[in-house]
Amino acid sequence: MRLSIRTALRGPRFRGDDTVIVLAVVLALVLAGSCRVKEKRGDAGSQNTTMNDTTSLSVRYAKGFRFEKNADGLLLVMSDPNKVGNEIARYRLLPSKNGIKTLEVCTDIVVPIRGLAASSTTHAGFLSAIGASDKLMGCNNPERLYDTLLLQRYRKGELVRTGRDLGYNLEYLIASRPDLVLQSGIDGQFKPDTRLTGAGIPVMFVLEWMESTPLGRAEWIKVFGMITGRYKAADSLFRLVEKNYLNYAGKGHETPEKIKVLTGNVFKGTWYMPGGKNYMARFFEDAGMDYIYRDTDQSASLALSFESVILRLTDAKVWISVNVDSLSQLMAAEPRYSVFKALQDRRVYSVFNRVNDQGGNDFWEGAVVRPDRVLADLLSIAHPELGPGHNWNYFKPLVYN
Repeated sequence: MRLSIRTALRGPRFRGDDTVIVLAVVLALVLAGSCRVKEKRGDAGSQNTTMNDTTSLSVRYAKGFRFEKNADGLLLVMSDPNKVGNEIARYRLLPSKNGIKTLEVCTDIVVPIRGLAASSTTHAGFLSAIGASDKLMGCNNPERLYDTLLLQRYRKGELVRTGRDLGYNLEYLIASRPDLVLQSGIDGQFKPDTRLTGAGIPVMFVLEWMESTPLGRAEWIKVFGMITGRYKAADSLFRLVEKNYLNYAGKGHETPEKIKVLTGNVFKGTWYMPGGKNYMARFFEDAGMDYIYRDTDQSASLALSFESVILRLTDAKVWISVNVDSLSQLMAAEPRYSVFKALQDRRVYSVFNRVNDQGGNDFWEGAVVRPDRVLADLLSIAHPELGPGHNWNYFKPLVYN
């Protein structure tokens, strides 16, 4: 943590009192120094520190966060999962309120928090999974929530809109003073809004969307468990998910035939598919699918021409994640889709199986916590012989209507 004397003097306006200025500088430097943890970090996967309840704090799959012991309690360190050593932020999780002070990349957060505001419905999915949805006091686009209890709270006015998409209503946040504001850091924006931190409201970045594996994304539930006082529940659920996921993945890797998969559909002339380092590519691999773009060196979506997709994927046996609710809608949107074998064989699937009347889709909310259920669907899509009579979780087969 770097904090220059000039930076320290930009805080309160001191005029004409050299003694006060010196004291302010010393205080700022002491606080900055306390953010530096010089303990040996080691590999995140080998961490096995404990809290008072002796719960394991190891991180096995996620690359974007780790826990470290700190003299004050616990340190939560966040890094860019795609850039080794690129540390984004440090948060001191303090068990009792002794003053919250925000210093550039080191923020004190009193845990367990009483209420938070979230920028994504995915954050709501983590909270609901561990029985901490009551901590959510505000959310962007709350009308898109899938969870029934959260929707009811929103309709009663107990859970309010804090913004739209990724933009916050700062006036409301500052007036309501949540214990914590969660942001996603889309497009590499990892600097908290100084209008929030200046008002004493900590901002935490949640980077599960940057993880390259489904289990890595799901493991962020431990962060939510730690800040809400529900860590045991979070760790227990993750262990169950991990066990189930690895069991399904074992079956997928053992299949002798890898089924070629087509995913997505054309949008305004461009066909977007996940890059080889995207978590969906890992899903395909673990489901025993052949994803022809698995070796591309990027996690973001690939922008492909319709013609290139036809050239390489006309013979794909399954087609998933189309953005429609029936084969009739699919053909109405683009008649040229008829050339795909998957459509001809009616092996086309959407992620609209868990959608409420408001359009809230649980695939974008709860599924991040349950990759085992997503993989069970994908395994059944690619190899239905492995799970006859499968009950669909997030995916569903499309029919003509």
